[in-house]
Amino acid sequence: MHDERLDERLSDEELELFVQYLHRFANYDVDISVRMEAGDPEHPVYVLFGRDYPPVGEVSDYRRPFADRRQVTSEPDINGGG
Repeated sequence: MHDERLDERLSDEELELFVQYLHRFANYDVDISVRMEAGDPEHPVYVLFGRDYPPVGEVSDYRRPFADRRQVTSEPDINGGG
């Protein structure tokens, strides 16, 4: 995969899409753990996705991206009254 914009930050929209894809990846592709290297080859970022419990450090150290936003889980019923 090649992207000419590798030297640019993600836009807000791209970041939100990334997080959505990350949630899907975690739900469907992470059985126990996945280890990856990403970013600049000379200064890589090492990433571990895992279902091990307890996590490294304190649970409170981890944050769920966009958790402060209301997530709609179903469409409102227009015939449901009020």
